[in-house]
Amino acid sequence: MQSIRWPLLFGSVLGVLLFSLYASLAFSGVAAWTIGLVYISYDSILLIFMVVSSQRAVTREARKKNAPPVSSSEKRPTLSVLICARNERLVLPECLRALKAQTEPADEIIILDDGSTDPMVAWLTTEYALEFEPRGTGTLGHSPLWPALRVLGKPNSGKADSLNLGWKMATGEIIVTLDADTYIEPGALASIRDGFVEDPHLGIAGGVLLPVCQQTRWASFFQFFQTFEYARGFLWRLTWMQYDMLLLISGAFAAYRRDVLETVGGFDTTSWVEDYELTHRVYRDIYDRGHQVTVKTLSGARGTTDAPATVGTFLNQRRRWFAGFIATHFKYHEMVGNGRYGAVGRYMLPLKTLDLLLPIYGLAAFVVLVAILAIRHFLYFFIVKLIIAKFVFDLLLHAYSIVLYQRWLGIPLSRKLWMQSFGATLTEPFAFQILRQLGAVFGWLAFLRGKINWMPQRPVAVSVQTLEV
Repeated sequence: MQSIRWPLLFGSVLGVLLFSLYASLAFSGVAAWTIGLVYISYDSILLIFMVVSSQRAVTREARKKNAPPVSSSEKRPTLSVLICARNERLVLPECLRALKAQTEPADEIIILDDGSTDPMVAWLTTEYALEFEPRGTGTLGHSPLWPALRVLGKPNSGKADSLNLGWKMATGEIIVTLDADTYIEPGALASIRDGFVEDPHLGIAGGVLLPVCQQTRWASFFQFFQTFEYARGFLWRLTWMQYDMLLLISGAFAAYRRDVLETVGGFDTTSWVEDYELTHRVYRDIYDRGHQVTVKTLSGARGTTDAPATVGTFLNQRRRWFAGFIATHFKYHEMVGNGRYGAVGRYMLPLKTLDLLLPIYGLAAFVVLVAILAIRHFLYFFIVKLIIAKFVFDLLLHAYSIVLYQRWLGIPLSRKLWMQSFGATLTEPFAFQILRQLGAVFGWLAFLRGKINWMPQRPVAVSVQTLEV
């Protein structure tokens, strides 16, 4: 029975998609836009659930904050930071400055130089007076100026392989992975330690990130929409966390208990999304071996991260993300609908099965709507009313989600950001949402081809900015 649950569910979603596309050609009237009706219905139901659940989750988090603080007498876990870097000379200095400014510094920082060809290593050598010694096929650098810092030079083998080398040589009880273009706030590592002290079963934790776009012609566009996308995305992670089915922890700023990495064997070097794949493997291990491990997002561990600021880099990023999502879902399809794997198997993975084709539903609904308007030169009044109702519905719930997000993080409500959320909701379906959906379509093509072409995200220097949310 377990073996046919996923094919039945995916086949049903695909069948509805194909029938809806057929309806656009075979039917007239409102039925011609069946795909739009299906998409709006599912999207609205999911949004109601997320906002209502987020409100409950934020309320619970507020109660926890009123509890007695973590006792200073409790043992603080040792912590190692791994920075996998390839040609990151432009952004690494600010990343390291942010680490130096921590209220509770890392016990160890290991930069994993994955075969860089830019001046990154030369800068590190000069800035921190690195002294190198041979190590395997590479070199290991130590700094007398910053004893906690080490630099492992190695041939290019990819991020996952580099991280595996890093955590195995690290000494910390907690392993933090940090992208070179991620700049964490001064209290971020202290919050990571707090999270692991407060919850002895915590195995994986993620921080809360805000996007920062470099100065390009498209920077304002991508900064505007990605700010709200990230805010809602991290708020939704809080919701899934409350139901013990949080699957997505961003490797740009993540923390892992060392024994969890040892148990599951570290990161998958064949995965396009090694952080997302690892969480699936941990959940599978939890239930297969009877382990007790929790996965959380920690609101106090905050930072900013470089985000795509051109159409090409954005589509390339979303193509890789979605192709990796598809590949991971197929890999763990036996968990879908399987009660053996708790809430993840019963609820989250079935929802992820729907998400496999949801962007195609959305893009097709838009294309069919435009085609109907172009061919018939009018839209049925019911469709017009439905679209207007959907806009108003999204407007209210998206704006409220920003209120919940700021309440969760303990940030005073920014009226400017709140008002901007209205503009984002009204314009997103015609611009940013289409780009996201195109990225997903390209992800499907990349998955079917079995190949991802990488594109550098930073052709020019990135300026560090501070975002107020």
